[in-house]
Amino acid sequence: MNTARPFPRLASINRSQLLLHSVDVENLIEPDHSARGIWELVGRLDLSHYYSEIFAVEGHAGRDHTAPQLLISLWLYAYSRGVSSAREVARRCAYEPGFAWLCGLQPISHRTLAGFRSDHKEAVDDLFVQVVGMLSAEGLITMERFTLDGTKIKANASGNTLRRKEKIEAHLALAREQVLKMNEQTAQEEKLSARRAAAQRRAARQRVSRMEAALREVERLQEGKRHTGDRSTSRASTTDPEAHVMRNGEGGTVPSFNVQLITDTAHGLVVNVEATTDAIDYRQVDAALKRCEEQLGILPAELVADGDYTNHASVQATADAGVDFYGSWRDSWRPSERDAHGRCGNFISSAFPYDAARDVYSCPAGNLLTLLKIKEDENGVRTRVYRASKATCRRCSLRDQCGPKKQKPGWARSISRNEDPPASAAFKVKMETEAAKQIYRQRSQLAEFPHAWLKERCGLRQFRCRGRIKTSIEATWACLSYNLIRWFSIRRKFQAQVAAWA
Repeated sequence: MNTARPFPRLASINRSQLLLHSVDVENLIEPDHSARGIWELVGRLDLSHYYSEIFAVEGHAGRDHTAPQLLISLWLYAYSRGVSSAREVARRCAYEPGFAWLCGLQPISHRTLAGFRSDHKEAVDDLFVQVVGMLSAEGLITMERFTLDGTKIKANASGNTLRRKEKIEAHLALAREQVLKMNEQTAQEEKLSARRAAAQRRAARQRVSRMEAALREVERLQEGKRHTGDRSTSRASTTDPEAHVMRNGEGGTVPSFNVQLITDTAHGLVVNVEATTDAIDYRQVDAALKRCEEQLGILPAELVADGDYTNHASVQATADAGVDFYGSWRDSWRPSERDAHGRCGNFISSAFPYDAARDVYSCPAGNLLTLLKIKEDENGVRTRVYRASKATCRRCSLRDQCGPKKQKPGWARSISRNEDPPASAAFKVKMETEAAKQIYRQRSQLAEFPHAWLKERCGLRQFRCRGRIKTSIEATWACLSYNLIRWFSIRRKFQAQVAAWA
């Protein structure tokens, strides 16, 4: 008797068939979906900057223009989902519920998306300011205390595209020669379509333009290094000349932009964003204050930044603007057992006794170093230089221990002492107080969180656009998305609290 169990009957999967579905677009996403919130909020904004550039108008011929509200909403939602590729956004509009609901299941060209994101800087900045104003009106931005912090984001350029001036000039000559040849090849254009031939000529001209920009950038960097005495070789990228080589968090050096964020400490919302080409943050405080005053029309009562921003120029700039500055001062001098010339013990400058009444220093041999001159730099820092007499040092028995290894015939021991400007001196006194230290301790968790969000949640680890202006626009889109998602989160928490109290 055969007791074998019959083979199970399973439903077949036919992937070669075509199906027609009735889709209720309105019910693709739930009522509290973030895409609905973004669409509603963008609809409340003034988009006149975008409408003024649309030439397709009622009563005239021409193709209908894609609604700016749709493109803005798509990009804000895309960055909230960690998508920064225009092609990926266009692809997701066909199947991802949030994207499909926004566009109503209508296809969107990736070229339309890419062009819209990288253009209209004035309109994007106005959009950002409007959102900041709405957040401020709801009390989420107080304008009382700001933090300033920067992060390096990789440019849309490879390290292999970095070239020296000689190489760029050679490539530029070849590119110009190629443009001339393409303009002369009329017979070849007959074989190609007009559109393809025009695209090839346009690509060749763009390559020449990038090479010329790279050559100008190298010459600018060389001129700057000539003034500072830096003898290192200057290089620029042939694909994104404005991207400078910067050290990233992983210890490598790649072409990048330094994105500066100004964050309000009330709820950690970004109030200003700018992509810069400076690898260090030394000169960013004054520029940040000017951007706040220009775009927001107001300066914060307090500004908090880390040691990379804290210097005499920054302290003076905030003092002139009436902004209370908090930072971590990094002194260039540190006590050590030996100085740069190998001297140690009592022969180090810091070990020389100072007589304030007579304004003189005493060396280990008992000789006096008197005031020689007073220098003052552009930041108001005064340097008092003291020096012993050459005759005394020439006869001193401790000359070999006190002087450098290679001494000139007329050498004499000297000491320099810096005197801080009044603003810097007052700043250092303030930062020694417990209240100032408490304010500064809160800096990292408030200033660095938006950077982490942009990289992890928005996917902004590498720019899709090229050039400082376009990368600033792209960073602004990501910060807009960050602010809106934070706004929705804060609102949900508040509603939950109200429901709990009820």
